Amino acid sequence: MTSIKEIKKTTVSQVDSLLASVPSLLSTFDSVLSTHFATASPSQLEKAYSLTLSSSPDAINAPLLSALSAYKDLVSQALNNIQLLERYIILHVPKMEDGNNFGVTVQMTVAKLLKDARESLLKKSDAILTYYNARADAVDKLSLEKKTSTTTSSNNKTDSTKQEDKKETTSMVSEEKAVKVVEDKVYPFRLMALVALDVNAYMNAKSGLLDCFNDFLMIVENVDKNKIKLTSPKGSNGGNSIGMF
Repeated sequence: MTSIKEIKKTTVSQVDSLLASVPSLLSTFDSVLSTHFATASPSQLEKAYSLTLSSSPDAINAPLLSALSAYKDLVSQALNNIQLLERYIILHVPKMEDGNNFGVTVQMTVAKLLKDARESLLKKSDAILTYYNARADAVDKLSLEKKTSTTTSSNNKTDSTKQEDKKETTSMVSEEKAVKVVEDKVYPFRLMALVALDVNAYMNAKSGLLDCFNDFLMIVENVDKNKIKLTSPKGSNGGNSIGMF
């Protein structure tokens, strides 16, 4: 069975690795922003999205989906890092006693920052699912006005037999096939609503990514600057183990 001390040792090592990898993580944020979220103007997005959707209204918005995928990956990674740091602080909570609690206050402050950031990122993740559902509904509404026509084709087959001293016998088989043709009348405002939905998703994802970037900066700065208080809240001689153990 894994002991608390082993978990603590592993967690400390993971946090040290996380702090060492901060430059690389920040570079990843910059790369995603420049690759998928370089467009600053909503009007530019509307023009680009309208051009594609006007010719194929039910087509997948590939550039947007690619951007959302990259955004989701970074949000997921940030959530994992936040939960690691939360565990890091939990494992360094000291034994409860009177006096010399400033370091514990630092722990509680940073823990609150982590909790708020985690809850905010979870809401951003849920918002992506809301977008997918809303877009499916918007695409469906593009085909509300329909006109159906039916055409019929016949296939006639004649079988004849003729023998001496006998009458001619003729049989006819008729087959009918109905073919339905659906004509969709796409109103401009429905297409505009779909485009606006995609633009809004893009802008929300870009804003969410910047929030995630800022939250990550704030968290690693606070952890790095207050690392001594977080790991030894009562000083080197005050103990820094979990209070319940």
